[in-house]
Amino acid sequence: MASPPSPRLVAAALVVAVLAVSTSSILIRVAEAPSLALAFWRCALGAAALAPFAARARRTAIGPPPPALRRQVAGAGVLLALHFAAFVSSLSFTTVASAAVLVTMSPLFVGAGAAVFLSESPSRRTWAGMGLATAGAVGIAAADLGAATLGARALVGDGLAFAGAVFVAGYLLLGRAARRSLPVSRYATVVYGVAAVVLLAACVVTGADLTGYDRTTWLAIAGLVVGPQLLGHTVFNTLLASVSATAIAVVVLAEPVGSTLLAYLLLGESPAPLFWVGAPFVLAGVWLSARTGERPAPPPPAAAAPAPPAPDAGRRA
Repeated sequence: MASPPSPRLVAAALVVAVLAVSTSSILIRVAEAPSLALAFWRCALGAAALAPFAARARRTAIGPPPPALRRQVAGAGVLLALHFAAFVSSLSFTTVASAAVLVTMSPLFVGAGAAVFLSESPSRRTWAGMGLATAGAVGIAAADLGAATLGARALVGDGLAFAGAVFVAGYLLLGRAARRSLPVSRYATVVYGVAAVVLLAACVVTGADLTGYDRTTWLAIAGLVVGPQLLGHTVFNTLLASVSATAIAVVVLAEPVGSTLLAYLLLGESPAPLFWVGAPFVLAGVWLSARTGERPAPPPPAAAAPAPPAPDAGRRA
């Protein structure tokens, strides 16, 4: 079994992944394509990119994965599809800032689920940090509630973004369980593939066009695959083998900072005034949770071999 990555390597990987997913909102806004179609192409092309690595890992595997593991992976794919569908749809109704913050409320659900299903209970300090972040998200949603230019449409978008947080929480919990025994290439390929199938069905039902885009939209789709999908989600999935799902979810709370800055610089979208009240609470929650020094329990060993007797067993000093 490979040794766990060093703390510095984990920290660097988390920074890269957060920066990558922070570009998602901007790329979705730039692309002139239905939101469900964008989610489909993101998952389908992500699965295609990882398929050769998954095939190589499968050749060295000892037997097929058990049925329970296959159900976990398939369930993660369905939840990922629902997360993408809800999140990208929310951007048609609300601001990048609100959608990006509300969709990262998943730590509330991940923390509870990890304690119940994975025996990885977050510390009190982590819960306090998540509470601060939730308070900040409520403030940001209140900004949309009071904005005459947004009104009820913004509330619909906020609701979709929050639903995306619930779905991604289940995705992270199932991923944490599955990644204890499945290589990331195989896991991510199947998860993205299942999500693509679900999203393709949704595109057919809703009549979303899958082709006929201009060059800018295809470039934005390519950016979604390389950035948020491969450098973002796949890096998070890689770390799930050694880092708790709660830790991953809390770190992702830093995404709105990058998303909002990019929206301001590239789209000219200034956050509502209350955003600047809520955002510090979100960042304070991330900081408080990160300072816990919480380390996830290592995955259970495949088989525990009896320890050999000590050389001086039976002898007294």
